[in-house]
Amino acid sequence: MNELIKSFVNNNPYLFLVKMKFQKLRIRFRKSVVGNNNVIINNGVLFNVKYDIVGNNNKIEIMKRALLSDINIYIRGNNHQLIIEENCIVRGGGFWFEDSSCGITIGKNTTIESAHLAVTEVKTKINIGEDCMLSNEIDLRTGDSHAIIDVEKNVKINNAQDILIGNHVWIGARSTILKGVVIGNNAIIGTGSIVTKNVSDNSIAVGIPAKIIKTNINWARERFYVKEHVYPKSE
Repeated sequence: MNELIKSFVNNNPYLFLVKMKFQKLRIRFRKSVVGNNNVIINNGVLFNVKYDIVGNNNKIEIMKRALLSDINIYIRGNNHQLIIEENCIVRGGGFWFEDSSCGITIGKNTTIESAHLAVTEVKTKINIGEDCMLSNEIDLRTGDSHAIIDVEKNVKINNAQDILIGNHVWIGARSTILKGVVIGNNAIIGTGSIVTKNVSDNSIAVGIPAKIIKTNINWARERFYVKEHVYPKSE
């Protein structure tokens, strides 16, 4: 009976329009945090940060002098934890939690232009170290969101894994970091790369999939200019 009613409404332009308006109103006035013992500790500065939390015992902590703008924080499940440490700047994107007991930590002085960080499956985490610099449209996810099954053994073969990013890491625009990846300190990920394997300290990795093309490097946020060569005046 319910399916017949849904079909009738969806096939009637007037009733469908009423239905859509009702859904928009329901979303607009829905509580942004639903559940018990959810804790939000904000000691930073927030602009246009939206919470969509359904679950229990979740914790969000934004530390001193952190600045977040145009962010969506989506949480489904229990015992998740999001920590944004001091002096971080995150200007766009979102944090996505599913299942239970997952964690995302952004270290001190890290800046993110825009990124989608997703943790799924129990007890997985994304840790980003201190003084990292992430450009725009970055994608980090600990899982694939959907199961891949070995048909002979009837078992899932694509379990989620942590993503660990060291200190002082530069990630170029439109890069994707996939599950299980560890990126070492002072590393650089080139624009548009898809990182599927670990990247060692002081290395540059680029490409699809990303490969290390140079080692023994470091980087700085400031632009340094090579001093112009001064040629001696001709006699």
